[in-house]
Amino acid sequence: MGLRVFAIGRVAQKARGSLSRSLTCRVARLPIESENCMKRTGYYYAALFLQVALSSTAAALEKSDVVFMYQADARTYSEYGATVVAWGGTPRPETLEAAKGLKFFGSVGMVTEFSRYYERLPTNYTEGLCRDIDGQPVKVPWLTDHQHRGIPYWWCCSQQPIFRQYLRERVEETIKAGAHGLHIDDHLGTAGGLWLGICFCDRCVEGFKEHLKSLPPQRLEELRVESPGDFNFREQMRQWIKADKTGQRKPQQHPLWPEWTVYQYHAAASFMEELHALANQVAGQRVPMGANAGLLWTGHLSDYKAIDLFSAETDHHASARRFSDLPVFAYRLAEAVGRPYAATASGGDWAFVKENNAHGLVRGWIALAYASGQLFMAPHRQWCYTPEKGTHWYNGPTELYAPLYKFVREHSDLFDGYETVSDLAVVLPHRAYMRAPNRWQDLCAKLAAANLSFRILLAGDDIVDLRLKAEDIQREKVLLVVDRSALLDTDRKVLEAHSKDKVLVADVNQATSAVQPAVRAESPAPVRVLPRARSGQAVIHVLNYDYDAASDSVREMSSVRLTIDLGRLGVSPQCAVSWVPFGGREEPLKIDNGRVVLPKLDLWGMLVLKPKT
Repeated sequence: MGLRVFAIGRVAQKARGSLSRSLTCRVARLPIESENCMKRTGYYYAALFLQVALSSTAAALEKSDVVFMYQADARTYSEYGATVVAWGGTPRPETLEAAKGLKFFGSVGMVTEFSRYYERLPTNYTEGLCRDIDGQPVKVPWLTDHQHRGIPYWWCCSQQPIFRQYLRERVEETIKAGAHGLHIDDHLGTAGGLWLGICFCDRCVEGFKEHLKSLPPQRLEELRVESPGDFNFREQMRQWIKADKTGQRKPQQHPLWPEWTVYQYHAAASFMEELHALANQVAGQRVPMGANAGLLWTGHLSDYKAIDLFSAETDHHASARRFSDLPVFAYRLAEAVGRPYAATASGGDWAFVKENNAHGLVRGWIALAYASGQLFMAPHRQWCYTPEKGTHWYNGPTELYAPLYKFVREHSDLFDGYETVSDLAVVLPHRAYMRAPNRWQDLCAKLAAANLSFRILLAGDDIVDLRLKAEDIQREKVLLVVDRSALLDTDRKVLEAHSKDKVLVADVNQATSAVQPAVRAESPAPVRVLPRARSGQAVIHVLNYDYDAASDSVREMSSVRLTIDLGRLGVSPQCAVSWVPFGGREEPLKIDNGRVVLPKLDLWGMLVLKPKT
């Protein structure tokens, strides 16, 4: 079920990591560990980690795939034209038979499987729980209405050997049952709870010592840590909080918390690499792995190198009763690291849709995802959450949603192989995004609302292992650079060396003045224009954003005019032009000096430009 932002507000922290290999070896002391423990360590896993790192991720999802979140029956799959099941649970023969011909990802949860974990280890399950600064376990905030045998759903620590081994067993079980791929829910494990001030269990505290010992002397001096081998962060934190006479201090305010965050993120990413390697070993071949990495929640890119796709909960702000541009930011972030993104909405979004029968909003969400070059999972059965009702479910009306997916499948040749045509690129330092996510999300939403097609050039930090590339900078004419000071020195030098002939802007207003978009729209009401291209061809997606909450539908438009820079799209002036509307018939259109008039626009349509035959 992943991280539920609706219940507890926006999540502040999420994790990437590298846990000392010695922790894996120590699992051998636990009764739960199998006789093959020793071969799962050292050089064996090092080789498998290398296998994961060198494998291609290109085929994880196609842009025209139709992705189901959970299992369904064969008839429902057929109605939607399904091709993938992303969160399939542990497959059984009957579920695999129903999903015959589909790519089936079995799912394993790091936070949502407390009842199964308890049943596996009823006498010593407490050894694997996360602990706060006082040594107490912590409830999963969006599962407070859940109990198992009278026990709350506690957050379990993915650094504790007993819980790690439980997760390994679940991965083995899932792959052996016949899953084609693996999905990890709450993939950050312990690090996903940093915003709660966890975890201060013995294993996390000991692991932090090892992390500190790996740092150079200059960094230790900056952190004011004199003897890392003897350093007990939990005790220091307790004393620091106790020294505050106002009683207002929180763990996240401690001067060492940023380094603690890096350590927890590294541990999480390392464990994800291990689980992926294990899945490959069990299958005897490489299997794709996805994660519920909602990129609107900071930190979720920390382990992107270990995974092949994001199939994630994503805020859509349904309660605003209008279409949101916020998801575009997540889609472009995924694009920046070369991973496909299959979205669903948040539990709060689905609760609103169910309460208000706002199915028309969902139709817009589906169109936006595919028009952006990503995907939206079929809203067949969706998890809802409100503090008042807790967990409940939304079963979307097939007759309203399935036609959109059939439209994508019928025109798969207009989706697969096309890439974003950008009017400008946003240089995004990850450390700046971690500090102020709303700032960057709002900035990119404004670009989308202005119909400026953008790419994100993501610059990494201690959490995300990614560096700016000269070729990415060189292909852009306009760069939006907001926070140069947040770049690492290496990235700053690359930017300065390769942007001398570029137009640099510092905000959306400057971008609007400086950029001549590849496609400009004139319309009587709001539209979104998203151009995509491949060699000699282009598809311009046009979305109707004039949503009427009272009727739960968009108001039909006529005479939407587009002015197109064919050269920017890589298309010949002698191209053939056609309009492919959702719910209507394809028809040829005339183009006059780059100008095209669309006959009418309902929810969504595609202007197709191809060489004449």
